[in-house]
Amino acid sequence: MAGRPRLSHKKGETGMKFKKFSLKNIPVEEAHGGSGQRQVLVKAGYIASDNLEAITKGFLSKGSSYDWHSHEGIDEIFIVLKGSGKFFCGDDETDYREEDVVLAPPNIKHKITAEEDSEFYFIRVK
Repeated sequence: MAGRPRLSHKKGETGMKFKKFSLKNIPVEEAHGGSGQRQVLVKAGYIASDNLEAITKGFLSKGSSYDWHSHEGIDEIFIVLKGSGKFFCGDDETDYREEDVVLAPPNIKHKITAEEDSEFYFIRVK
């Protein structure tokens, strides 16, 4: 994959190789039609499990958002590393702040807004 960092390798029993990389070497890209950004850390095909869709690190600056979107057949676990704002899921909404964990069920539209600079990990599982 272009722009992907060099990996350390060690072959395991599944035939897959041990991988190691630095967050600072993973490209940052736009995400979900809003004004947020993300780094894709792990995605399907990088590991042996068929149950992981992706792990990303997300960034929202104050006043920005990830626009309404959903993940078909995918649960999303949202872990707040830094910041505060609002999480909207269907007709519900809740505030988030550092160290919160929010679960978004599959097939439900959700949106995230930032009241201050925020960082998150998103883990999406099937």
